[in-house]
Amino acid sequence: MYYYNIHDIIKVESDVILFELEYFTSEKFNNSDLIIRTVDSLQGGLRFTRKIIEDKSNNSHKILYTEHFGSAGAQFSIEFGESIEVIINKLISKSKHVLYVNLVEPLLRFLFISRGYILLHSACLDKNESGLLMSAPPDTGKTTTVLKCVKNGFSFLSDDMTIIRLPNEALCFPKPMTISSHTFKTAVSVSNTRDTDRSMRVRSLVHSKKGRAFMHKLAKLNVPIFTINTVGQSIVRPPKYGIISILKDANIKNSTSVDNLYFLKREGNEFTKLDTSAALDLAIENSDDAFIFPPYSELLKYITIKGKSAFELLEEEKKLLRSFLSRISCHVVKSENRGWFYIISKFTENEA
Repeated sequence: MYYYNIHDIIKVESDVILFELEYFTSEKFNNSDLIIRTVDSLQGGLRFTRKIIEDKSNNSHKILYTEHFGSAGAQFSIEFGESIEVIINKLISKSKHVLYVNLVEPLLRFLFISRGYILLHSACLDKNESGLLMSAPPDTGKTTTVLKCVKNGFSFLSDDMTIIRLPNEALCFPKPMTISSHTFKTAVSVSNTRDTDRSMRVRSLVHSKKGRAFMHKLAKLNVPIFTINTVGQSIVRPPKYGIISILKDANIKNSTSVDNLYFLKREGNEFTKLDTSAALDLAIENSDDAFIFPPYSELLKYITIKGKSAFELLEEEKKLLRSFLSRISCHVVKSENRGWFYIISKFTENEA
């Protein structure tokens, strides 16, 4: 079994290693909030579509997700109670990235909300005890900007998701970073890997914005999308690396007080301050974009935590996020040539 204690807020135990949570590896504990179990197969035969079967008998709330191939494809069940128990079949366990991104992380989002925290889709850095967030749609260039910042003296907290605690505190969430072929070639050092430039080009293409867009279109069709995604990512693994394997001298900071949030855009050349409402709309848009892949949308109507539905929890998250954004400065940073690092560094120096 593997145990992960995320800042003493959420405890996860799993019989499958979750590389994205490796930073939070812990000794064995009791009273887990989220439990992952693997079985050889779950019930269910061949069918004509993706389906969620709900069971509310015996004072429990349980769902079973199954696809066209039944037990031969990707299947999982989720039971919502004092803790959330996820049971996956062997197929899903073979693609640990799919397990985490498509099942574990969405559930973590709602668990965090139920405890008064936000799991925000953003990078987080610290310079001179002042925290900053960066938010952007996928494949904008945020990760490259983060690496440039860390190479130039910024402390690292996260690249993809940041835990927010009101009024304006950020807690680190240092998951492995998704590295493009270009970033791979220009990074200072990537150790403990046999990856070649050719393999990175293939993996970057499959897991690029175009690759994900293709999968999103496929998901709208009547196909076993979770099975396809699981098999595909077990064959072509995502190009992910921990910050220390890329920049050996990187400093991972546990928490920081956030002063600024920057929304990165690849257009024009402009630095504009946003009001809270405009910043809220952008933050929600970018966060929702990180959670849209199936079976997320199908699960929403079934999720219940502490008596609250997913939709009620999302409304709470919106209120928390508005309160957080009202306490910090929010900006849109536009750059046609991806020059966000220089703009942000200059602004940070002027504020110091």
